Parts: sequence; structure tokens; C-alpha cells
Amino acid sequence: MTDFADFFQDQAAVSAHVQFVYDLTAGRIVFINAAYEQVLHGTEGLVNAELPALLHRLHPDDRVYLAQYWALWVRGQMANEVELRLLHPGQPQQWFCLTPSYWQDVQGRVLLGGTLRDISVMKRYQENADLFNSRKNATLEILSHDLSGAFIMVQQIAQFLREEVKSPLNSDVPNMLHVLETTSRDSVKMIRDLINLEFLTSANTDLKVDRVDVGAVLRVPLDQLQSGQRLLGHQFAYTLPTEPVYANVDVNKFTQVLINLVGNAFKFTPDAGHVAVHIEPGPGCVRIHVVDDGVGIPLAMQPYLFERFTKARRPGLRGEATTGLGLALCKTIVEWHHGSISVASTEGQGSTFTVEIPRAEARGSQALVALVALAG
Repeated sequence: MTDFADFFQDQAAVSAHVQFVYDLTAGRIVFINAAYEQVLHGTEGLVNAELPALLHRLHPDDRVYLAQYWALWVRGQMANEVELRLLHPGQPQQWFCLTPSYWQDVQGRVLLGGTLRDISVMKRYQENADLFNSRKNATLEILSHDLSGAFIMVQQIAQFLREEVKSPLNSDVPNMLHVLETTSRDSVKMIRDLINLEFLTSANTDLKVDRVDVGAVLRVPLDQLQSGQRLLGHQFAYTLPTEPVYANVDVNKFTQVLINLVGNAFKFTPDAGHVAVHIEPGPGCVRIHVVDDGVGIPLAMQPYLFERFTKARRPGLRGEATTGLGLALCKTIVEWHHGSISVASTEGQGSTFTVEIPRAEARGSQALVALVALAG
């Protein structure tokens, strides 16, 4: 047994990640490896004296969240990894992933072990990727409405001219108008197929969940949608929570749910109408309302809206086609986030789609007191 203990201690000593053991009964760290000095810039022999200052550098938004995990950890019930942020004055925040372990001997002594991995580079890469995807998907949605509208207008004009204008015998004009009409129709279909394929591809990838400030990550596509719709002459507005509200979210998938709901709202709202998104905290949840004052949804259609290939599908006001899959995929993705989606609509007055997902932090005042006490 001693040989195994020595072996694992030797492995921990040379690890590039911070390895530590905390004696819960004694209230002190009994082992820390040399990576502590390289990664956290402390002094190995002074780790217990430095612990309060280290814990006070935790990001304020992470403290209640971490207190919940501490309450589980000390009872041996924490099995999942947890991410946390440390603040450095005048420098970017540092991201860590904590892998916990728990051990209790026959005398009741409890040891909490852990590995801290610096994941700052990975987090910055992921944030940039999510930012790019959010902007790309919002831009595609804007372009789809803009280009689809133009092609549908060309298609309608060509159809009108072919039916109403008399052409000389042996003229190529009818054939040319027919080509113009079919090309415009095919172009609209190709644009919508591209958007649908993007959504389907995203929905079929594995869920990659991170704890994020919902308002902060959705501000990017909302800004993009607002700028695009302003250029197209539409009325679009949004409101965000005044304080950070955290949830466990796959940013790319959840952003596409939002964009899909906003895109649907525009499809069924006249150019002079209004579409708005309101994100707000609820009791234990985050609520997202997508509101329009468009044509509304007939009452008979509403029970079938979220079914795959729903019989409630219908073309948009500008002739936009639909697959009957969009809202079903939205419902699936929201349910993957342990949330719900609902609709309230009155024909001729508009619709409100509401998404609710659980907040990442729960009430944990006793655990927070214990964490603060640990910090000294």
C-alpha cells in the first residue's frame, strides 16, 4: 500500500496541473504539488496562509455556484468536474477545471483531493468559436429573409407578366419568363435549405454544455439581428437582465433556437410590424420571450406546432417555405437543456413563444457561509 501511495504522490509531484489534498477535519491543506507555484503563483510551503486570499479571488458570480458543489463535496456526493474563474487585477480572468475526489478512513477522517487544470486557452478559443457561430447564424438568417424576399418578388412579377402580357408568335419571352420564375423559386428553396441544413447539422452534433451568462452570450446574435433587420426596414428590439443570469447551455445550439424563433416571428409579421426578444430571470429559471404583433396562429393549429413535420406548417407572408421541422427541433434542443417551450397566440394579434431553462445556481446560503469560512 505504501508503494502505491508513494507512486501516486510522485506522479502528483511532477504533474503540470495543481494537485492538492485538503484535510476537512483539520481544516488545512496537507499536500500541494510544485505546479501550485507555476500555475497559481503561490509559495508551496505557505499554501494554507495563502488560501484565504486565493479564495477571495474567485469570480463573484461563481461563489454561490461553487458553494453548492462544496456542500456536495464534503459529503462525498460530488462526482462531476466543475469550472471556476480566478480574477487577476489588470489581467484576463483565469479559467480552471476542478476534478474532485473524496476519501474517508475508518476513524472518520475526511480528505478532499483535487486536480486543478488551467483551461483558459481552451475557453478563449471556445468563446471565439461561439462568437463566430452566433454572428454567422444570425447573418444567414438575415440574408435568407433579404434574398428570399427579392427572389419571391421576381418570381411573382415573372408569373404576372407571363399570364398578363401577350407575346408575339414564336417569341422567346414566355420561355424566358418561365425560366426566370422557376430560377427564382429554386433560389428561394436553396436559401431555405441552406438555413435548415445549418440548423439540422447543429442539432445532430453532441451537446457541449457550459455555464454561461445567458444575456451576455445571446447579446451577440441579438445585436446582429437588430442591425440586419434595421437595414431591411423591420422593427426589432430586445431587453436583457440587468444582472448576470447563469445557465448550463450549449451556446451554439441554443443560439440557433433563438434565431429560429426570431426568424419565424419575422416570417409571419408584416414589414410594418414589431418583433421583440425579452430575456429575464425567473424563479430558478431563465425566461426568453419572443414576441411579435403579426398574423398570429389559428387556435386549431397550436396543439401541433412542436410536432415533427407538423400539419400546422404554412408558408410565410412573403412566400417563405417551411419544412415543419424548425419548432420541433427547437423543442428538442430546449428539452436537452431540461427546459420547456410554449406559445400563446391570438389570430390577428400576434404570438409569444416562451422558453424556460433552469438557472445554473440554486439557493445555497449555508454552503456559501461554509465556503467563506474556509476562505478565512
